Amino acid sequence: MGTLGKEYREWIVAHEVDGAVTTSVDDDHITIEAEVATAHISFYCFDGMPEVVELSVVTNESGESCFFLHFELGDLDRAKELFAEMVNMLEVSQSVGTTHVLLCCTVGMTTTMFAAKLNEAAKTLSLDYEFEAKALEEAQRDGGDYAAVMLAPQVGFRRNEVAAAFPDAVITEIPPKVFGSYDAGGALRMLLELLGDESLFTSDRSDLRPMRDIHNDKTIMLVSVVNKPRFSTISFRVYRRWKLIASDVVHKRHLDRRDIADILATLHVHGVDLKDLDAVGIAVPGPVDFGELGELAKELGGYASEVRNIEQALVRRFGVRVFVDNNANAATVGCYMLNDAYDSVALHTQQVGYLVGGQGTVVNGRLVRGRRGMAGELGAFNKRVMLDGGLHLSEAFDTNDPRPEAHVPSDIPWRADRMLPVLATMLLANIAVVAPDAIYVAYDLIDDMDALRAELAKSLPEDFIPDLIHVTDYHERIFAGEMALVLQRLAAPHA
Repeated sequence: MGTLGKEYREWIVAHEVDGAVTTSVDDDHITIEAEVATAHISFYCFDGMPEVVELSVVTNESGESCFFLHFELGDLDRAKELFAEMVNMLEVSQSVGTTHVLLCCTVGMTTTMFAAKLNEAAKTLSLDYEFEAKALEEAQRDGGDYAAVMLAPQVGFRRNEVAAAFPDAVITEIPPKVFGSYDAGGALRMLLELLGDESLFTSDRSDLRPMRDIHNDKTIMLVSVVNKPRFSTISFRVYRRWKLIASDVVHKRHLDRRDIADILATLHVHGVDLKDLDAVGIAVPGPVDFGELGELAKELGGYASEVRNIEQALVRRFGVRVFVDNNANAATVGCYMLNDAYDSVALHTQQVGYLVGGQGTVVNGRLVRGRRGMAGELGAFNKRVMLDGGLHLSEAFDTNDPRPEAHVPSDIPWRADRMLPVLATMLLANIAVVAPDAIYVAYDLIDDMDALRAELAKSLPEDFIPDLIHVTDYHERIFAGEMALVLQRLAAPHA
């Protein structure tokens, strides 16, 4: 145990956390136990290498991880910052507890059966969610403290009344296809994405081999950065050729460049030597211009100008080749690689509760990045997009605020039928310019591709509408596409 490690341990044990009990289990393990969740601090020593600290927060009832990371203990101030973030998540967990969700329909009968299926699914997945069903009038009369209220399609048009009765809840409509088939998995996926827990539905694939023939004799690390309202995640995987040899997910309230660096610095914890990597591919939100993160710099905590180029910063520190791409672009390449039936494809990805999403486009096998990586950044439409034939957004709305009500007037409900024309408008822009063979749609609120085709048919002859494919494995396509992009660069003559 080094001097820095001893000082950090002593500081943690002496640090009082309101409503929690700190216990020094042994020299390498400390717990901070609260009523709803427990924080764990673990120390690992490796010969000739800096000590590694693991911080995590798990809920006591379900064991759900809501904070997790490793970092090298080399800067005490940085270590204290990360500890403070962990304590913040512990405190947030205390205030959240079980997530209560209300389902509403006309008389409550159909939603009662659906709520039972959702409770069963949540229990199977060890999710601390509880679903309840009521008739709409009863729900408005009783009120209650709910994180979300999900409306059956037949009462979706009364969204504004429900929002008035439950001002602190997220209000959304269950897509007709999901509701009609009692698709508990689809409803849970949409709800968890809306509440910031969508990472719980991600899973590792042991075989990432795309359908298109790509030679791979490399060891590649893939990193996917995803921002969520509740917490953000950095998922990473290491593949030797096509075989998965290591993976993990970092959960944090706030992300910055140092978190990605921490993953590389502590890779040996997972049994992988950094020197064995041929390259690292990183997929992030926002425009990427030859490694410069652009707007992502602001979203992830504010980079100084000299470190905005994460490729250069990581190469200088670790000496391994690093490539950075927009995550929607990577997912689009993944769609292209996993289906060899199309020469040109586009992908539209959007989170429930956001007005617009992002798009990626592959034309004749080549990814369209655009000037300064701006291609497909539909956020630029936020203040100009039209809803239902003429309602423009006001400049007064904060388009960086993830809350739906911050984007649009309160009389625009987040319903599938009202968002359908918006999605069609975004796709028409791509079709008019590129005319891809297929468009993949990663948007849980709208999963009825026949309804989307009918909406597009209002502006286009049927023959001009691309094949429309709804996808629910967006994260898997990010990893598949980023792998293909990294291997493409490594195979280039100047690589």
